[in-house]
Amino acid sequence: MSPGPLARPLALAGKELKLFFRDHQALLFSLALPLVLVFLMVGTFGGQAAFHATAYFVNLDSGPAGAELARRLDALPEITVKVLEAQDAERRLAASDVVNVIVVGEGFSEDLAAGRTPPVTVRQRGNGGTEGQIVNSYAAAVIREMMGERQVARRVADVLAGAGLPAPPGEIETRVAALFNEARAHPPVHVVEEAVGARSEPVAIFLPGLVTMFTLFAISLGAAVLVEERKKGTLERLMATGLSRGELLAGTWLGTFGRGLFQVAFLFALAWAGFRIFTPATFGSVLAFGVVAVAAVSAVSLVIASLARTADQAIWIAVFTTMVMSVLGGSFFDSSALKGPAAVLARLTYNHWANDGLRRIITRGEPLASPGVLTDILVLGGIALVSAAVAAAVFRVRGDEK
Repeated sequence: MSPGPLARPLALAGKELKLFFRDHQALLFSLALPLVLVFLMVGTFGGQAAFHATAYFVNLDSGPAGAELARRLDALPEITVKVLEAQDAERRLAASDVVNVIVVGEGFSEDLAAGRTPPVTVRQRGNGGTEGQIVNSYAAAVIREMMGERQVARRVADVLAGAGLPAPPGEIETRVAALFNEARAHPPVHVVEEAVGARSEPVAIFLPGLVTMFTLFAISLGAAVLVEERKKGTLERLMATGLSRGELLAGTWLGTFGRGLFQVAFLFALAWAGFRIFTPATFGSVLAFGVVAVAAVSAVSLVIASLARTADQAIWIAVFTTMVMSVLGGSFFDSSALKGPAAVLARLTYNHWANDGLRRIITRGEPLASPGVLTDILVLGGIALVSAAVAAAVFRVRGDEK
C-alpha cells in the first residue's frame, strides 16, 4: 500500500519536532523565558493594590474644624493622617524626609463657620510627588464638603429665623452635621463595579503580547535552520528520496506549526494553572485562535527562509521582523488606540491581529464568533495564505540558485 499524500510531510514534521524537543536551549528560550518575563511584569506592574498614602498634617487652628478635617481624612480608606508639629514638618521637609505637608492655618474654624475660604497651605518639595498631589486633592474635596455642610446649616438657620422660629446657638449645626454623618455612613446610592467576562489582571494584559512576540521570534529564527540545510545540500538529498518541493514546504510548515502550537498551548496552560485567568471555555477559545495565529506565523517563517541566502541573514531578518512587529503590533501596549499612519503600520503586522484577538478573548471575554475576533481570524488566515503563496513562489532548494 502506497503512503498517503501527507505521509512524507508528516514524517519531515516529526523529525523537526524531535530536533526541537532535544534542543534544550530552544526549549528554554521558547517556554521558560516568556514565563519569567510575565512574572517580572506582574511583579513590577501588578503588585499595586488600591491607592494608599500618608497625609502629613500640621494643625495651627485653635477651633474644632482643623481637627475635624484631620479625622475625616484619616477616615478615608486611601489616606492615613500623620499629624506633625510645625517645626518638625519644616525640618523633615528640609531633609526631604517628607515632600508634601498640609498646613491648616489659624482661624480655620472661624472662616469655615463664616462661609469664607479657610486658610490651608500646602508645603512641598518640588511638586510634592504624585502621592502628595493626590492627597491634596482628597483634602480639598473634604474641605469643600465641610464648607457645604456649614452653608446648609446657615441657610437652615436663616429660614427658621425668617419664620420666627429661632433655634439655640449651635443646635442647627449639630443637627445638620448628624444628618450628613448619617448620610455618609448609609449613602442612598451605591456604585458597584462588576466586570462581566472581562479580566483586568496584569497577567491577562501582558501574556498575549509576550506569547505572540516569543512565538514569532522562536518560529522565525527556525528559518535559519532551513537556510543552513539548503546551503549544506541537505534539501537536495531529501529531494533525491522522491520528496517533492511541495511536500518539503508542507513538512517544514507542519514542523514549525507543531512547535509553535506546543509553545502557545504550554504557556497558556501554565498561565491558567498559575494565575487562574481562564475558564474551560475561554481556554478552548484561546487554543482555537492560537491554531490560526501559529499557522500565520509559520507561513511567515517560510517566507524568511525563502528570501534569506545565509543563516545569518535569516537570523537578522527574524530579529528585525520580530522587533518591528512587536512594537508596532501592540505586544507592549494596546495598538487599537493608535491613529493616523501609526495605525496603518500597526495593521500591517501579524502581532496586531494576534494580540487583538487574544486580548478580546482573555480580557474582554468575547467568544470566537464575535465580530472582532472573527475579523482577526480572517486576517490571520489571509496572512497565512499570502505568505504560503509567496514562499512557494520564491523558495529555493539549492543554495546556489538565484
